[in-house]
Amino acid sequence: MQISKRADVPDLDVRRVRGNVIEQRQISPDGYHLILARDGVDVEAGRLVTLHGRSLVEDRSYTVVSGERDEHIEVLYRLIPTGVLTPQLAALQSGDTIEWSGPYGQFVLRDPARPIWFIATGTGIAPCRSYIRTHPNLDITILHGVRHTAELYFRDEFSSYKYHPCLSADTAPDCHSGRVTQRLKDIHCPLEAHYYLCGAYEMIYEVQDMLLDKGVSPDHIFNEGYYYRLDP
Repeated sequence: MQISKRADVPDLDVRRVRGNVIEQRQISPDGYHLILARDGVDVEAGRLVTLHGRSLVEDRSYTVVSGERDEHIEVLYRLIPTGVLTPQLAALQSGDTIEWSGPYGQFVLRDPARPIWFIATGTGIAPCRSYIRTHPNLDITILHGVRHTAELYFRDEFSSYKYHPCLSADTAPDCHSGRVTQRLKDIHCPLEAHYYLCGAYEMIYEVQDMLLDKGVSPDHIFNEGYYYRLDP
């Protein structure tokens, strides 16, 4: 899948630093919120940082979940018990150090003044939090699909926006029962909006087709897909 890019992004000042762990929070049974010292690195909302393991094949990239003016760099990740990096990350404690580098990536807001729709599954909600912490007055509609209520990361921070949490395995008040794509079928999608899709590739393919069928221009759709690597 090709990730949409913007032509006016300047060359990035990519740095590799050994930074301190400020805090590690377990926010769901397998979801972790890792907070790192910024070390003077500026990261635009929606960019990626690479967290480095013991060898090159263990490195993984994550979209920052912090805002551009936040004191620290923050990352949201899912623990994969059989993975090569996330068990190392989950063992980190305050005061430990980890090497990371960045920023990378092109999943940045093209036009914050335009209506924004953000459609995500799982930890793909991370860049959305980065966007609203950087631009708190965004006109943004958020659709977040997960299996269980505990995976609705940062739910309280999204409640003041047009927020549609979707649960495929749980039921809860004020949540849609079903997949995020089922919820999207029932909603009017304005053609002037920009649509940002982040999460599993299968969701992105399905949502892109749905948006195109609704008449949304492909030039208004931007995506960042991921998959879980379980082996080196």
